[in-house]
Parts: sequence; structure tokens; C-alpha cells
Amino acid sequence: MSNYAHDLPKDKSGNAMQHYPAPKLALAQFNNENNTTSSVISLTHDTTSIEIAPVGVGAVMRWVATTDTAASVVSASGGDFDHAIPADTVRRFVVPRESAGANNLASVQGINREEGLYQRVAIKSYVIASVLTTEY
Repeated sequence: MSNYAHDLPKDKSGNAMQHYPAPKLALAQFNNENNTTSSVISLTHDTTSIEIAPVGVGAVMRWVATTDTAASVVSASGGDFDHAIPADTVRRFVVPRESAGANNLASVQGINREEGLYQRVAIKSYVIASVLTTEY
């Protein structure tokens, strides 16, 4: 199993800075404003981690398999979600593996597809609010 997630930044002494994002520029940003429906985001071929920041109210998210045709997230009773994110916080996630990956050396592909990581994520706020999502 390879280590596909980006390294944590390090201070001058070489110690990992735990509560800081990886020193990497964002690959994509999404701002889902004033919406209560589930939004499904397709991740870039190079995405290995994401940040989700709900503004004002909390949100839920779910990793969406490529075989999932419904592709949504539900936060009501009996909900279908993987993580809950509290209001006005930033949660960082390393994209988990969905499959064995496509180790095709003859093909040009990003690390997300090569490692078999999830390619989609569904996000929904609890009530009308904004949710910011960033891909790394």
C-alpha cells in the first residue's frame, strides 16, 4: 500500500505541524451557497484530500462509489452519510480507497485514479446555508 496523501508541513526542527493543511495549492474549490439539497462533486484526477467548511450550520458528507447511481447524501433520520461536520469548522479528509486502482504504466493518469481512490463526494448542509469545499 502506497502513501498517497500529502505530507504535513514541518517546522524548522523537522516536527510535523499537526493542525495545518498540507503545503499544497488547491486543485479545485466549490461554494455551495444557500442550498439544502445534496451536491455531488467529482474529484479531479489528482485529488488525494479535501477540506469541507460549513458556514453557519453543520453539514454531512458521504463518499460516493462509482457504481452508485443515486449519488446523494441524507441527514434526516435514518440518514445515509459518512461524516458530520460541525458548523463554522474546517474538516480535512484524506480520500479513502474505493478499489484496487489502475496501475497502468502505459497510461497517463492522476494519483486519484492510479490508487483507486473515491472519485466523488456528496455534501449537504442541515438547513439553508453555505458549504465550502476545497480539493488538494
